[in-house]
Amino acid sequence: MSKKNCLNWLVLLLVVLASVYFYSCAKVVPKEINWAANFEEASKASQSQNKNMVLEFYTDWCKWCKKLNDSTFTDTSVIRFSMDFIFFKTNAEKDTALAEKYQVNGYPTIILTTPSGEEIDRIVGYLAAPEFITELKDYLKGEGTLVDLENKLKTDANNIALWFRVGEKYHERRRFNEAIFNFQKVISLDPKDEMKKASEALFNIGLVHMRQKEYPKAIELFQKLLKDYPESELKLDAEEYIPYSYEKMNDTTKALTLYKKILKDNPNIAASEKEWIEGRINKLEGKEEVKK
Repeated sequence: MSKKNCLNWLVLLLVVLASVYFYSCAKVVPKEINWAANFEEASKASQSQNKNMVLEFYTDWCKWCKKLNDSTFTDTSVIRFSMDFIFFKTNAEKDTALAEKYQVNGYPTIILTTPSGEEIDRIVGYLAAPEFITELKDYLKGEGTLVDLENKLKTDANNIALWFRVGEKYHERRRFNEAIFNFQKVISLDPKDEMKKASEALFNIGLVHMRQKEYPKAIELFQKLLKDYPESELKLDAEEYIPYSYEKMNDTTKALTLYKKILKDNPNIAASEKEWIEGRINKLEGKEEVKK
């Protein structure tokens, strides 16, 4: 065999050996996320493997929780991404102690933590696979976290969007006083709602009071939104939460009257909105049970 042929065979052998080595070392992607059986197991694995935890808090009745689990968490890219973390999910209405520890305030809530369990930041609500991965990667780089946004406010104190996002972050953590402070700052910076943030901030303050079961105050704020910002995209939401607050105050008559008025005044209301209002009416009239 000539020297040239020997060299060719040697190159080919090296290529084959390199390929075998690569594929033997490459991670085998599982068919689904490897969820820890319980929080204790997740915590121990996170610390022993020095991996961040991703905690999902869900409820059985939450449609966005179901969508998150049926689409985002079954996506191949997310499954591959999950291999570098310890994933754990729990029903927040059953595992109330853990939900309370992390001050969960909505569903689904996904919390990214350090191996010691300290929160880095959270995602509240549904995100599709690409956005979900991007958000967590940003958090790992310290971008878009509560700490990051507050630091940016120190040098950009008139940034309405920043004040609003920080308010949302506090709201998501049930740190209501800080949330209200930030939302009020938004209103002061955008009193005419030119950025469409003042009305949204006012609506969120109403939600804060509603979550604290301060229903008269919540009603007052939703009514103020309707008066001050009649063109707001949140007008219908505010109208719906007023009778809902009366319902929570056990004023069935007032709630029924206002629910029916919404349907009468909005004949072209979206099907999902109509279904929800009719469900509330049916419940109050004793026809069937519905869940918010």
